[in-house]
Amino acid sequence: MKKGQEVLERDISLLNRQQLLPAIFSIAQKEGYPIAFYRSPLSNEFNLILSFKLTLTLKKFELQELKEGFAFAPYNYGQENGHFIEADLRISFDFNETLVNWDESNSELTNKIETLSHEIYEELGEIFEKPLSHERLSEQYESDYIKLVENCKEAINDGFFEKVVPARFKDIELGDSFNLMSLLDDLTDAYPNAFVSFVSIPEVGSWIGATPELLIEREKNIFRTVALAATQRFDPDLDITDTTWNQKEIEEQAMVSRYIINCFKKIRLRDFHEKGPETIKAGNLLHLKTSFEVDMEATKFPELASVMLDLLHPTSAVAGMPKDPAREFLKIEENLNRSFYSGFLGPVNLDDRSSLYVNLRCMEINAEKARLYAGAGVTAHSNPQKEFDETEMKFNTLLNILNQAQ
Repeated sequence: MKKGQEVLERDISLLNRQQLLPAIFSIAQKEGYPIAFYRSPLSNEFNLILSFKLTLTLKKFELQELKEGFAFAPYNYGQENGHFIEADLRISFDFNETLVNWDESNSELTNKIETLSHEIYEELGEIFEKPLSHERLSEQYESDYIKLVENCKEAINDGFFEKVVPARFKDIELGDSFNLMSLLDDLTDAYPNAFVSFVSIPEVGSWIGATPELLIEREKNIFRTVALAATQRFDPDLDITDTTWNQKEIEEQAMVSRYIINCFKKIRLRDFHEKGPETIKAGNLLHLKTSFEVDMEATKFPELASVMLDLLHPTSAVAGMPKDPAREFLKIEENLNRSFYSGFLGPVNLDDRSSLYVNLRCMEINAEKARLYAGAGVTAHSNPQKEFDETEMKFNTLLNILNQAQ
């Protein structure tokens, strides 16, 4: 995709992020255009992807065969289709510069962007309304989750699996003063190490997140993935290198690392670089992280990213280990439609790079409420009340910022 060289009658590249985003979000909502807005970890660049057509619904993402765009897949990907937003229009905001890109050889697309630019200028100054309601959200209670964790421990002690990750949700009323733009700005400021995103697809709704967990990444010939597990609150008075972890947390992280290594073994891949575990900060929380890297050219494995995506998702960090019995248990006992929580999302084939993240620290929003999701890894050493408290800490990643935006 090349930068459009034609001069638009109303040039949207002259608009800054604060002017352009509310207008384009509003138009996308009215016209039913799928959009994805995101900021990658440790980056100053913001990106917007818009498609003038419905998303592609795919049973499997063959990353090397896809066009430029954005992937958004549910927890039950494989049983349910993933969505792919083709990048008909890509807008990047880097410092004070707005870069507008599309395929200038496509005259039909150029005409659509010309029309869109007129609509954007007409929309300037309007306040973006909250996404339309898809369904009314219900409630969940603390005692229900604690009972679920107790059932998880009983199943572990009975030998069904070593670890399982039950999830819960929290519904928050959105006031009339809720401001999506403020929320996104505050999230990117507060969590520089996270992948911050807003995805809105007419068929599935609107989601906001600030996830710390990379699922897979392909940058030119290098493949990367991480094992991220264990959680504790960040103490600003303590140096991060002095963090101590208990046996349950160390075992939990080791399970995730072993799971990745076992995936490599399944495809007979032995040449990989492993680093960690190390303590990393993600917002107001600390986690244990181990990084893995593979040279796809040296290993003669160009399709590795797509193969590992199918093997890794859902990871043991969001489902459990062994994965299949843990998922079957959750399907029966969790009593929760995770939807896109603990699925994956991210840009594909942009600037010779694909980066997909586990959809954690996220919430679904509609006109009335925000539904926040969080889970905790349960092992034989788990304390049910502490697992509930861990989900509360994870909710606060978004709640602390959400309260500022309304």
